[in-house]
Amino acid sequence: MNFLESMLSFIFPPTCGICGKENKNYICNSCMKKLKEEKTYIPQIENYTEIKHCYIFKYDGTIRQKILQYKFKDCAYLYKMFSEFFVKNEKVCRFLKNYDIIIPVPMTRKKIAKRGYNQSELVAKEIANNSENLVYLNKVLVKQKETNTQSALTKKERLNNVKNVYKIQNMEKIKAKNIILFDDIYTTGATCKECAKTIMNSGAKSVAVLTIAKDFQKIQ
Repeated sequence: MNFLESMLSFIFPPTCGICGKENKNYICNSCMKKLKEEKTYIPQIENYTEIKHCYIFKYDGTIRQKILQYKFKDCAYLYKMFSEFFVKNEKVCRFLKNYDIIIPVPMTRKKIAKRGYNQSELVAKEIANNSENLVYLNKVLVKQKETNTQSALTKKERLNNVKNVYKIQNMEKIKAKNIILFDDIYTTGATCKECAKTIMNSGAKSVAVLTIAKDFQKIQ
């Protein structure tokens, strides 16, 4: 930790992202116990037909509220708490050791300007900062145009909404590399699958998806 980071930690001490009490781990034991009692803390690695997916939570209860705050209520500071769940979980850390690069699902400049930050970038960068092997890249996969909000669409509409939306820049940086694609929530997987396809078509060796949560709701 450099001098500036030390000063900021002194002025703004780490707090639990859920209850707000001071805690160096960004999540207190009491709140962690609550998440487990809600049965939303379920670190899993799943193999789908197209892709491998690692996630920490079921998108429900307290964690759903916190993700919504993080994305839409100007709570960028919550990235610290979310990243801690990844870097402190042994199963996830073993999984991440198989990959070289972590890339966040991108947003357009217009969307970032409106929100103030890309929530996936903040967590992905923090995971890389706490990893021995992962390199963080945020200007390789880019979003070419605005799309409708995925959460308001049907499954079929989601697939069409993201089709041919992403492209790769600086292709040589991912050639023959094992890539982790990071996003906040996995629902139908339309966005992640489209991004993964774009990355693989640009010469990557493999792509897996890492998300904070998986949404188990049924979408028609």
